[in-house]
Amino acid sequence: MRLEAAILTTFASLLVSQKPTYLLLENQSMTKRTAALAAAAKLSSSVRASKVAKKSPPPAAKKKSSSVKAQKPAKAAASTSVDSEKPWYTIFTKSDPEYDEYMSREWGFEKRGDDALFEKICLEGAQSGLSWLTILRKREAYRSTFHNFDIGKVAVMTAKDVQRILDTNEEDPTNMVVRHRGKIEATINNAKCIQTMYEEEEEEGKEDSKHGIFDSFLWSFVNDKPILNTHWKHGEGLTTALTKTPESEAMSKALKKKGFRFVGPTTCYAMMQSVGMVIDHPAGSPEWHAAVERLGKRPGGYQKDTDVVRDPAADTKPQKAAAKRSKKPNKK
Repeated sequence: MRLEAAILTTFASLLVSQKPTYLLLENQSMTKRTAALAAAAKLSSSVRASKVAKKSPPPAAKKKSSSVKAQKPAKAAASTSVDSEKPWYTIFTKSDPEYDEYMSREWGFEKRGDDALFEKICLEGAQSGLSWLTILRKREAYRSTFHNFDIGKVAVMTAKDVQRILDTNEEDPTNMVVRHRGKIEATINNAKCIQTMYEEEEEEGKEDSKHGIFDSFLWSFVNDKPILNTHWKHGEGLTTALTKTPESEAMSKALKKKGFRFVGPTTCYAMMQSVGMVIDHPAGSPEWHAAVERLGKRPGGYQKDTDVVRDPAADTKPQKAAAKRSKKPNKK
């Protein structure tokens, strides 16, 4: 009995001194839940703060952004203002002083006379495959090499002259012509072709025209009246600008028939533009308006491109009229 009492006493003391296992487990579970809830609360608070930050950017950042946006229109307006003050042709001259000077004082201004037109058609032919600025910078070298484009003097140049020109070597490339045998020979050949036109006119007993035989021949393709562009408008860019016309094609065909070289339709049209046979400033530009005022004072007047008859039969009339004046039996 004493043994059983001792066991019971011991068991009772254990119950008093230790917590039940289920209570320990419950306490542990409560601790974990409390920690989890605290972590969740902290995370939720962080997410809410993040959303608020996204919806409402800091005042400093917002001010900086609006400042940048305000500067952009001002910059664009300044650029447009500068461009509007420049002549339309700076698109391709790139504001080169020599090129701009040529465009403002020579291009599209009427030029008459055999030697003057001979120079123009030779220089335009020399430009083939090159930029006009290259030829423009060499123009004085061309004048020096080809006797200021005196047709009579150039016509008697020989193969030795051609070789001498080809052998020329200058440190400054603007002091020599483009060393292209075909183009050099074409200049001499074309002078001889004009001389032949003189001889033909003389044999027919016709008086020399006011500006010269070659001048009259070329200007006949526009009926001796400059053609004013109206189709290509200011601000359209260069995509709608013409590079040849039925008139330039007829001129090219007639010149080739007479033996001229480097006188394709595009070359002829470039020459027609440069000597004022066609006024190709974009319609509405300041240069165009200045040209219209100039043409209004011109004896003989001018014609608009919309007034030019360009059917196949009409295109050949200037060519036939000019060819008839110099037609004669071929000499062998």
